[in-house]
Amino acid sequence: MSGSIAAATLQFPVTMSPALNASAIASLADTLATDTLVVTAEGALSGYENRAGFTADIDAAATDKAIAAVADFARLKRLHIISGVCLSENGRWTNSALYFGPNGERARYDKINLAMSERGQFEPGNKLPVFDITIAGQPVRLGIQMCREIRYPEQWRALAAQGAQLIAYVNNAIGSKTGAAVWRAHLISRAAETQRFIIGANNAAPDQTCPSMIVGPDGAVLAEATGAEAKCISAKLDLGAVSDWVLSQARSDVVAFDLRGK
Repeated sequence: MSGSIAAATLQFPVTMSPALNASAIASLADTLATDTLVVTAEGALSGYENRAGFTADIDAAATDKAIAAVADFARLKRLHIISGVCLSENGRWTNSALYFGPNGERARYDKINLAMSERGQFEPGNKLPVFDITIAGQPVRLGIQMCREIRYPEQWRALAAQGAQLIAYVNNAIGSKTGAAVWRAHLISRAAETQRFIIGANNAAPDQTCPSMIVGPDGAVLAEATGAEAKCISAKLDLGAVSDWVLSQARSDVVAFDLRGK
């Protein structure tokens, strides 16, 4: 597929108020063009905090309303929105990312590699799905990764091997005084080594561990936002730049790659 699509990343201070978070998404995305692919932070709908036991403070009813509000907004504005949310089902929590399409489409990814503070309160996912969506009449294959999964390149390669052209990176990494340079470099590497576009959104905070970024298949940073300010950044993505040239030359006769994502 050689057409271009519009993509945007929204970063804003994620609070424990789902209503405030949903309002921030609508405010930042309100003027975006129809058919833009929009990515927001981890826990952007429910609220998220990097501490054990924070799920006790999540308002499940308010989270349901925020999910419905963002789904309605995606339909109203004809946008494709990916937002992080913590979900409780049958007594089990998942750290998930939801896709909302302009025609009411839905998709879901459950984070498979949980942060240390999440273990014991969240149930990890066990699949690396690739979603078939349609943006501005073009078929697009979408993968999703979340936060610390940036440290596991094999997961990103598994998505690329399944044909993902775009990888949404739903992040909530703040509080590190040393991690920013490492995680920024990781994100560029994940794009260049898979030759895929990455649209990454982080929580807005003074001490971000990774910027909110849109990165091209050659590793070029197309847009970037840092810090505590709420921002919307955007870029045009030429899907013709997606390639398997690098991955096709992997020495599988020496190092085997076992694709378990399906």
